[in-house]
Amino acid sequence: MIIKSDSNEKYKYIYKLKKKRYRKKYGVFVVESIKIVEQIPPDMELLFIFVNEDMKDFQTDYPKIVFSNSLFNRLSSLENPEGVSACLKIKAPKHISSKKVLLLDHLQDPGNLGTIIRSAEAFGFKDIILLNNCVDIYNEKTIRASMGSIFRLNFLEYSINEVKDLLNDYKLILADMDGKSSDCFKDFNKIILAIGNEANGIGNDLRNLTNDFISIKMQGGIESLNAAIAASILMNNLAKAD
Repeated sequence: MIIKSDSNEKYKYIYKLKKKRYRKKYGVFVVESIKIVEQIPPDMELLFIFVNEDMKDFQTDYPKIVFSNSLFNRLSSLENPEGVSACLKIKAPKHISSKKVLLLDHLQDPGNLGTIIRSAEAFGFKDIILLNNCVDIYNEKTIRASMGSIFRLNFLEYSINEVKDLLNDYKLILADMDGKSSDCFKDFNKIILAIGNEANGIGNDLRNLTNDFISIKMQGGIESLNAAIAASILMNNLAKAD
């Protein structure tokens, strides 16, 4: 059966998931494109696949809903959707277990966040702390930019007091233009690398917790880098120092 009416309950449910408040309310998010859907690991709870009528023969072991092309296009955030998407349950956060932790302070650009998530997996930062109302990790732009890494990492929304509690075991290092080389931190076994807001950097609440700052040596007239690029370079440098 092909669903063609926007009064259909499944259509209305999925459409609501475009908004953060409903993703949070239902604990469900949407992923788009065949490549990302095919990367969904077994430990993720996949509720159902939904496709457009052109992809009605898409093979899956999960429940499948078929929408008309026009309805599917309204559900998609892509200009040229492939016609295959999935609804998944948001995983409950686990306890921090890795030696290298990434902390993101009020990051607001979904593309930056997705790129950082992808780099975090590449460089062994398996736990990511989100502080001070970061952009939603289940934003469709974030998911696409993460290229599937979002499925395999652990995300925790922390308060500043919860971050403070970690400092009995971890060294907190803040990214800052006036910081030290990553070589200065290679002897620390457990670290938290903090990346600040794109416009304003690290907030004062974090700055009050440490005097340890890390920077990237740059040449020419460059004064700063995009948050995702800077985070990727710093994670790589700290991974090599391990």
